[in-house]
Amino acid sequence: MNIKSLAQLRALLFEMESTLGLVELSQNERDVLYAINEVSGGASRTARSEAIRNHPLAAAIPQATYHRALKSLVQRGLVGHAPDTRAGQYVVLVRDDAE
Repeated sequence: MNIKSLAQLRALLFEMESTLGLVELSQNERDVLYAINEVSGGASRTARSEAIRNHPLAAAIPQATYHRALKSLVQRGLVGHAPDTRAGQYVVLVRDDAE
């Protein structure tokens, strides 16, 4: 891997984020959203707050910033509190065209 390959990969990521309307999110919001997608599993596709927080994309985000980003994602309708679960469980609400 070299810097040119990395630049091409970053340009592709930016294009994909633009297509999905994610460029308006802060980097922290995108990282939390990606972490939720990575750790959500099972039939319900829910993610526990602790698992999200421990994901490499979210682990370095300061605690208060993490909670603000998560709250913002909920307010934007991209993430929701998982139904019929205890507090601290989230589900991605944004449609994924690849699935």
